[in-house]
Amino acid sequence: MPNDIAPFKNANSSMQPWPAIAPLGKVLRLRGERETVFYYDSGVPGSVVPDAAPADAGADRKKPAILLIHGLGDEADSWRHLIPRLHAAGYRTLALDLPGFGRSAAPGRISLGGHAAAALRLLEAAYCADPENPAVLVGNSMGAVVAEDAARRRPDLVGSLILIDGCFPQTAPLNSGLLFMALPVVGRKWYRAFRTNPEGAYRSLQGYYADLEGLPGEDRQFLRERVIARVKSDAQERAYFASLRSIILTGLTASRSMSRAMAAFPGKVLFLWGEADRVMPASSADRIRALRPDAAFRIISGAGHLPQQEKPVETAGEILSFLKADSGA
Repeated sequence: MPNDIAPFKNANSSMQPWPAIAPLGKVLRLRGERETVFYYDSGVPGSVVPDAAPADAGADRKKPAILLIHGLGDEADSWRHLIPRLHAAGYRTLALDLPGFGRSAAPGRISLGGHAAAALRLLEAAYCADPENPAVLVGNSMGAVVAEDAARRRPDLVGSLILIDGCFPQTAPLNSGLLFMALPVVGRKWYRAFRTNPEGAYRSLQGYYADLEGLPGEDRQFLRERVIARVKSDAQERAYFASLRSIILTGLTASRSMSRAMAAFPGKVLFLWGEADRVMPASSADRIRALRPDAAFRIISGAGHLPQQEKPVETAGEILSFLKADSGA
């Protein structure tokens, strides 16, 4: 293990990993202990992942690595049910906490560009930055835009993009609610009100799921504890609003450059969308789909904005089908 990578051992963290993938947690130190990136790494195909079927004995060791990138106000645990499934199919799978979110410490400026740079640094540190076998970036919501930006910066290191319920440019103008939330006083007042209203914090998740209460009990309890820990954290609050302002700035200033980059991206693209997404409906992708008429588009039935959590079997299945077709297998 490189000197700048260490196992995650912070037993005092209020954001403990999902138990089944806890042994996969690692920390990448970027500037000593001040700037760190927490991530999960399933390891090379054939290694053991808790609660997952072993990869096929004949798994292709040349399959690309997959990097999973979460959205605004989320963490790497958003992918807790996908990591074992993708690994079992023979893919080394990584998922990071973006700078300032979850267990990643970011003392400096936080922005979409910084998130993309962190994703690329992780690929390099984990020896996944291979132009001969470029990685697959999978992003959800804001994470989809981060994945696009990483591909724009280093198209040689990104072979495919899988954008889940998120993209840029969007068909419709930026959501007025997001603009309202970005106001410093209003947004922070709303955010901090949940610190004394844990039930309200949990209920705030409902709009992101087709059926929050339909999730398994252990998932609901995990999400309840996680959102309460999140709203109590000054560091998470800072990351949330800095990232939100960066999303808005990108929408106002970078539409043309991002559009050109997506049109020119040499790799394959898949759009995955939750059928019941109330945050960003599937029509939001119409503009970017026009830029990439070659892209695949799939709907996940019975899912909202986070299909990787509500419908992990179906989501993993669509990802693996796309990658299999892309490889010509």
